[in-house]
Order: sequence, then structure tokens, then C-alpha cells
Amino acid sequence: MDRKGIPHLANSYLKHDKGCIEMALETDDLQAKLSDYIAKHIVKRKEIELTDFSQPSGGWSDETFMFTICWEENNQKKTKDFVVRKVKKDGLMAKNKNLFPQYKMLAMLSENTSLPVPKVYSYEKDESVLNGEFFVMEKLEGKSYVPWSKEGRKFFAEAAKSKNITGEFVRYLVDLHTFDYKSIGFEPSANEPDFITYLDEKIKDLEDRYLAYKFYDDPVITDAMEWLKHNKPNPVPLSIIHNDYRTGNLLYKDDHISGILDWEAAEIGDPRMDLAYVCAKPNRMDSPLVCYLLERDRFLSSYREQSNIDFTDEDIYYYEVYHQFRFLLISLSAAHAFVREMSTDLRMSRQGYRLTLMKNMLAELLGY
Repeated sequence: MDRKGIPHLANSYLKHDKGCIEMALETDDLQAKLSDYIAKHIVKRKEIELTDFSQPSGGWSDETFMFTICWEENNQKKTKDFVVRKVKKDGLMAKNKNLFPQYKMLAMLSENTSLPVPKVYSYEKDESVLNGEFFVMEKLEGKSYVPWSKEGRKFFAEAAKSKNITGEFVRYLVDLHTFDYKSIGFEPSANEPDFITYLDEKIKDLEDRYLAYKFYDDPVITDAMEWLKHNKPNPVPLSIIHNDYRTGNLLYKDDHISGILDWEAAEIGDPRMDLAYVCAKPNRMDSPLVCYLLERDRFLSSYREQSNIDFTDEDIYYYEVYHQFRFLLISLSAAHAFVREMSTDLRMSRQGYRLTLMKNMLAELLGY
């Protein structure tokens, strides 16, 4: 990163105390607005109480708020847990972000499948309510784990021995890919692409983002882009894909997967893209198990047997290169946000620091 980031980093520390005070005031105002919205649009009660408010430390691209609403109904106390997902305008790759497709996808899946996805209650496009569009959904029971953390490694070491968790990890992905969304009239967009159009658009999106975030022309990244353009796999029928399906985006309870989270990238796409994402090295790092959970061959063979969707090793390799390019872009966009856009989020600097690692992993995949 250039020297512009250095005084910016120092200033962010100097502003820390003041920022904490401002954040507390903003949180109080936010809770009041959330309480008013839930009372009016969801529980439809004038007198309610919002408790147990929290904001997870994540939020790279969207903000998430969790809380409990309490009210009285027929002389009985009622409680319900909610989650609000809100656009983060300065989040990673946030340009032209739209939450409605995610809301629409969750509504369809929660109403028409047995997948453990949250029920959604309301979508709000009026940005004046919370300074950005958002939607409200139920809070599922269970706990999530950061796979590479000490706690996560310990949990997944045991989960890898669980027939329930390993079996559900494969089965839920199969159920998603084989769900006949057309039979219920679901239309995710006005113009559903065919395979050729779909893949061309995905590659163009990668290239456009690279050109927007790059600091200089990089030969390895340019080589990878040209490789993706000239080595496209044979077309297959498109299906609903998650696009971020990994163990860190799941909830677990009582030796089962109790929830599938983070649907912001879900779309109608190539199911092999999800398979390669599960197998991608950044989702396992030094673990011999894909997503810290399953042997690669066991995962792929179990999926093939249950889904009857055919694929080759070359198909998976192609999309592993594609996803590694995506991982690189995440680090590149974070570096761009911190250095060029003067973001005060120090996580952007840390993620940007991973750019060299992500590029080296891309070069390794390409056989450098």
C-alpha cells in the first residue's frame, strides 16, 4: 500500500474514543427505530420492548443486527427473536448493492423447501428508515463457528466425525441444486440467462471489478483472467446456487446443521460453482478436509450419487480458479477501500494485507 494509508491509520486511532461515544448514541437511535418498525409492520402492537440487541463483528458487505422483541398478547408475555440485514454502503464491493433478490430468494426457499433457512417478514426499500435498505427475518437457533479459529478447529474436528453433520452438509447442497424452482413459478430476475450468457457475465464482472480496484497492471491476474475466458467448461442446466456455501456460514445445534446463512450471493447459476467453492483452498487452508469437514473425494462422490448431476475434475478445477480470483478481488477491494477511499475500518487494512497470499494461491493453481 502507498504512504497515504499511514497518516490515515494514525488518525483512526486518535478518533477512537470519540467514535465510541458517537457509536453508542447511534446504537440507541438505531434500537428505537428498529423497535418502531417492528411494532408497526410485524408484530403490530403499540407497546413492545426491544432487548438483547447485538451487532455481530462481521459485516464486510452487509450489516446485521440481532435482537429480541417482547410484548403482551391476551394477558400473556410473548417474545420473538429477529435478525435485520442492512446494506452497508461502504462495505466490500458494495457498488449497486440490492438486498431485494436475497429477500426474494429466502422467502421462496423458506416457504417451499425443507432447507433450514430463515423465514423473512418484511423488506424495506425506504432508505430513510435506517439509512439504507434492509429486510427483517427470523433468528434461527444454533451457533456458528469461525473454522480457522481455535474454537472452530476444535468444533469441526469433532463435527468431521458426525454422520449427521457431514451428511447434512452434502444433502442440503444437493436439495438446493435439485429444487425445481420453475415448478412454483419463481422468477429471480426479469431475464434468466442461459449458461453461455451467465458465465460470460460472471467473467466480465470479475474483470470490471479488477479494473476498478487495481493499483497497477498485474501479469498473474491478467493471465488468470485470460485463462478463464479461454477455458470455459461445457454448459450444464442452471440451478439455484448459494455462492458462499461453507461451514462458517452454517449454524449447528445438537449434532445437526440448524441453519444456512449468508444468502447475499445466491442466484440462478452453475451448480459446479458451489462444489468448487466448497473445495477451494481458502475455505480449508492447511486442513486436508474441504471446509474442515470432509475428504474431497468423499464430498464430491456423495454429491454426485445423490444429485445425479455430472461433472469432471476439470470442471471443478475451472471454478476453483474462478473462486480464487474472487478471493483475490475481496482483498484487493479492501486494500482499495483503505488506501484510496480512506476507510476507517481497520479490518480493510488487514484483509488488504492478504492480497499477496491470495495472488500466490492463484499463481499456484495456474501452475506457476
